[in-house]
Amino acid sequence: MNEPIYFVAAPMLIAIISLFWREPSTTRRLFGVLSAAFITLGALYFVITLSLNEQRLILNVGDWKAPLGITLVLDPLAAIMLFLSGFSALASLLYSMFELPTRSEHPLRQPLLFFLLTGINLSFVTGDLFNLFVAFEIMLISSYALLTLEANDWDIKQSFPYLTINLLGSTLFLAACGLAYSIYGSLNFAHMASQTTALAGDSRLLVLATLLMCVFSIKAGIFPFYYWLPNSYPILPTPLAAFFAGMLTKVGIYVLFRLFTTVLPHDLTSLHTLLAWLAGATMIFGVLGAVSRNFIRGILSFHILSQIGYMALAIAFFTPLSLAACVFYIIHHIIVKATLFLVGGTVSSLNGTDDLSRTGGLWKVAPILGLCFLLQALSLAGIPPLSGFWGKYLIFVEGIRLHDYLLVAAALLAGILTLYSMLKIWLGAFWSPLPDSGELHLHETRWKPLTAVVAAMTIVSLAIGLGAEHVYRISAVASRMALDQSGYVAAVMAALGKGGF
Repeated sequence: MNEPIYFVAAPMLIAIISLFWREPSTTRRLFGVLSAAFITLGALYFVITLSLNEQRLILNVGDWKAPLGITLVLDPLAAIMLFLSGFSALASLLYSMFELPTRSEHPLRQPLLFFLLTGINLSFVTGDLFNLFVAFEIMLISSYALLTLEANDWDIKQSFPYLTINLLGSTLFLAACGLAYSIYGSLNFAHMASQTTALAGDSRLLVLATLLMCVFSIKAGIFPFYYWLPNSYPILPTPLAAFFAGMLTKVGIYVLFRLFTTVLPHDLTSLHTLLAWLAGATMIFGVLGAVSRNFIRGILSFHILSQIGYMALAIAFFTPLSLAACVFYIIHHIIVKATLFLVGGTVSSLNGTDDLSRTGGLWKVAPILGLCFLLQALSLAGIPPLSGFWGKYLIFVEGIRLHDYLLVAAALLAGILTLYSMLKIWLGAFWSPLPDSGELHLHETRWKPLTAVVAAMTIVSLAIGLGAEHVYRISAVASRMALDQSGYVAAVMAALGKGGF
């Protein structure tokens, strides 16, 4: 079963081929878009088939057997994340085609985006902790390059916190790998999970789990490790900012989800409680940061943090329902957040700025763009029947059942303040008249095709909300299979043949 390697090899090969074009061209752009579409459709196929059959596809790379070799595992959860990464990359590339003339695009933007996608996808399919470290390094090196590639002298300073905190996270990650190997004698997820019972009560497991939670809390932007994000994402070009906002922090959330469900013992109650309170703080401080900002990219960047809090809280509740809600929320958030960043970029193109004190007048000239923003903003706030409501509703239900009333109240407050801050964008950019000092750049930007990309993503988001039952069913299968440690171990051992571990 070679399918898992396809999602790593394909974007890497596309990135390398893209480098053979020394200058951007329409042909290269079309090649990137079609390649991303192909990856997305392939991932969607596996989402459907693996979920229906509740199946895992296992590949031992180079036929080296675990725990010594590299194991790749494609299950419904990984397939969902692969689909979302491919879809986000496709939207980013389509937007790029219309945002800039071909000659104005940086020649390294597309290759680096596909190298970034390589690292992200490897993070989703790897079944080995050290290979996960390699995936993160590929992802981070590509993201460092993209963050600074088109930045000016002032913007580039905003990337320093991003680089510094992620380098610290990588150092801690490598230390965690060493500790895990000293405990398990292996870094293979299945091999580690198979020893959970034998190592019950070992205090080193709690230390390892805490260290890993710290590492991936940095990657996900969970309080108090999030200060690097709100100032770094706004310096990116719009399509890259949309991709970063949609995907990068969710890779950290995915790994937390995977480790807590598939690899680590399920009885780490004290750590789950700590994560729950950190999630609550992330929601509140993130949304307060959004309320305090007055430019669109800044507001949306802080909202990444507040929404990450909901996902972390769902993991911390650690029940089958809350974990299914987490998967549902990830699906919703990646698409909605990427869409909102694309809307913000289009507003900035039309008004010449995204400072809300100098924007306005767009409802009359771009009502479809305004409607798309309003629908996605209401979805982010959790208004029914939009996609953001269902994940929050399930998290609230489970929080009340577990008597975590204070955390539920924090989540409700974050939702109300989210609505307030999103309405601030709506009023400032769309509903208010254009200030006397402002002007519209209707003939200087290709805003109609940009709006078409935004509208397509909004339709997908609406489909998630209106078809919530089907999306939840897939989310429940994905979370249930991730929780099934014995099934995961058995599947990997079966792929190894008679020898097992």
